[in-house]
Amino acid sequence: MPRLTTLLLRRATTQGGQFLASRVNADFNNRTYRLTCDDVVDTAVPVTVRNGQGTARGRGIGDYDSWQVQIQRITRGTVPRLGDVTAVLFFCSPQPSNFARQELRVYRTADGREVGRTPTFQVDELPPQYQPDTVRFSRGRLLADVKFYAPGDSHADGPSILRHVAWRWDGSQFVQQSATDAQPPRRIDLSTQRVTVNGIGPLQIGMTRSEAEQAIGARIPDGPGGPNCKDLTVEGGPDGLLLRFSNDDRLVATYVLAPSPIATASGIHRGSTREAVLETYAGEIEEPNIDELVFTPHGAQFAGKVITFTMDDDTVYSYIAGDETYTQPLPCGSD
Repeated sequence: MPRLTTLLLRRATTQGGQFLASRVNADFNNRTYRLTCDDVVDTAVPVTVRNGQGTARGRGIGDYDSWQVQIQRITRGTVPRLGDVTAVLFFCSPQPSNFARQELRVYRTADGREVGRTPTFQVDELPPQYQPDTVRFSRGRLLADVKFYAPGDSHADGPSILRHVAWRWDGSQFVQQSATDAQPPRRIDLSTQRVTVNGIGPLQIGMTRSEAEQAIGARIPDGPGGPNCKDLTVEGGPDGLLLRFSNDDRLVATYVLAPSPIATASGIHRGSTREAVLETYAGEIEEPNIDELVFTPHGAQFAGKVITFTMDDDTVYSYIAGDETYTQPLPCGSD
């Protein structure tokens, strides 16, 4: 093959490869960003993330040893005058400290070049919290649900005011277009609901505490617990109902004790007889000892879930339903 032809082919191949490479979108879980930890510092510093996590150290991060950074959300969309873009929500925790910040930035999808970020919320209370799964693009705007702190909210319990926030691109930066308060969820009276191995009423095993609060329209204040879980009450009742959460804040069991009359889906309640329990759950009940009856439902969809009934003089004194790992009829922290 003539030398000139060979050179032309090599050049064409190189240019074609460069063109194809330019069409490959940036890998937003593995790259270096410039962040301020939501204005903890004035000048952005480089943070390299691998598989969505990274650490910043050295000069420029303020009076901290490090920033622990995690990507909470990556979402893609189209914005007028920008085209195809990707929003990345960062969770930034300066160490040592007892606080964390979130930072929402937008990049060109193809090459990862930053185009802007949402402005820091100017609030008198603690910084609000983005709800990661709600960050998205719609009709050329960047949207997110954000929880704001009310004057009486504590850092431990978290913010209570949910707002739908929208930003638009004005040609040079993202500006807040609107922030609409969400309608408060309707309060669910759990005293009228029935307990199953999957939860009670709208509460489902596996929900976070925040999701559970939204589902029932009531606060579930934090409280003490043991090494693996904590038993929490619903603000405003009902009495005798405890919601057991794992220490990563997931609902794992529903605990019914005195004076609650709440029944299971099959009608068993405090005061039901041993005979009634055995008859109701015939073929799916075990008696590990004289003080307990354990209902283990058949079916793959119920795997790992039980209801443990505590008996007193052959009547049901209390019961707990949910993940069998957490259905010991003792308060969290008890031996």
